[in-house]
Amino acid sequence: MTLSWGLLGPGALEVERRVRTLGVAASVRHFNELAVPGLGGVWFGKQVMLATLGVRVAQGARAQRRQFTNIETANAIEALACWLGFRGNDWQAVPRLRGVNKMRGVKEDALTFRRMREQKFYVTQPMRMSTVEALPALGLVDAPGARFNTFACTEAGEAFIAAACAHARPKNRTVTDHLIDWTLDARHVGSLDTLASALMPTAQLPERARALLTERIVSRGHNETTDMQQRRREALDWVESIRLVPSAIIQWSQRPNEIRNEAHWNDLRAGALFTLARDAALHVLDALEAQLGQNEKNGKGDLLSLHDALPNSIRTKLDALRAAAQRFRDEKRNEAEANRFCDDCLLSGEEHVVRKLVERDGRVLRLRGDSIVPGSAYQGREQRDVGSVHTEVDAEAVAPDTSITWPVGLSFRVRNLFLLNADLRGDLDRWLDRSNDVASVSDSALEETV
Repeated sequence: MTLSWGLLGPGALEVERRVRTLGVAASVRHFNELAVPGLGGVWFGKQVMLATLGVRVAQGARAQRRQFTNIETANAIEALACWLGFRGNDWQAVPRLRGVNKMRGVKEDALTFRRMREQKFYVTQPMRMSTVEALPALGLVDAPGARFNTFACTEAGEAFIAAACAHARPKNRTVTDHLIDWTLDARHVGSLDTLASALMPTAQLPERARALLTERIVSRGHNETTDMQQRRREALDWVESIRLVPSAIIQWSQRPNEIRNEAHWNDLRAGALFTLARDAALHVLDALEAQLGQNEKNGKGDLLSLHDALPNSIRTKLDALRAAAQRFRDEKRNEAEANRFCDDCLLSGEEHVVRKLVERDGRVLRLRGDSIVPGSAYQGREQRDVGSVHTEVDAEAVAPDTSITWPVGLSFRVRNLFLLNADLRGDLDRWLDRSNDVASVSDSALEETV
């Protein structure tokens, strides 16, 4: 079986929360985890460092009997880091910085911890959320639970912070101690130029810090199996080989030498096929939404009857959905949730398939008896992005595509790992310069939101 290749289409991240999980969020996460275990949505090293630093500073503040949570402390530090980055680049929106609109105009004397830890100060989807899985997997925090607020910095985490910030001595003390003092003081943070050299997300991690993070990636994490470690190491080797020979042609029929585990390659392929089926379903829902909006404009009311004949444009998308669902089912996988979804897409009769899809949506479109009506996130037009996944994140929140021709549907974690590997080798800026500035559908953002 062959698949077509090419760059992913343009993405659009709207302000409205339009998260269509279709009841398959667990399957999306499952296939992403099989692709690159343990890294979540991380795509450059400073994401990991800032989140680890936030945990450590919160611990230090609590030792001084100030009850600040990990989340609010890490958010404040990340906001400070991004503010410093924007100050340094004259407030240009770039992929590694968030909050350009939120923080534009904020003056230096407003950079107090009390203000910056407030929810309204920074973005609703900080980079920290992409690290919740990675920090425990990399051994940088102890995690008795899955919540960021339960994390405690480990010796490995402290060593990573120390290596990342060793060159910066604000007021002749460590960055950690300076920020702990900031949480306890009502004044603004101070020492901005010194802090910028350590915190700015657009500034490269020092060589020692990059080496430590690489060591954590290839090591076996707490509660990880040998297979999970092997998959992550093989994926890292694979993306490095692509970095060195970016013109390499990637085909499912030819497993690369770096992916030694055949099951890993099969899982990557199955995950891509499932993603294509999920995206085809979203295309159908987008077309139904657009048709409903057109009916409203033409004075035909705000509903679509399941018994009415569908326009050919929607029937064509349904045919594409059936083909994509069948390709996944032909893999004979044992993922029950993914199989049920594809079986729903293969029901006989267009009416039954559409009913199942709208039932699974329920947010943008919903059912009222035998009619499709607008849901709470309805916009009445066809969406521009490939998967219609909208989350409350800045447009620069998603890792950019590069000029690499990845297989369509390939887990976002592989593309993220490519950039992370480039960052760890001091080569990220070159690949960001080669980026076509297209943000693909963000399963990363989906994982963060759901």
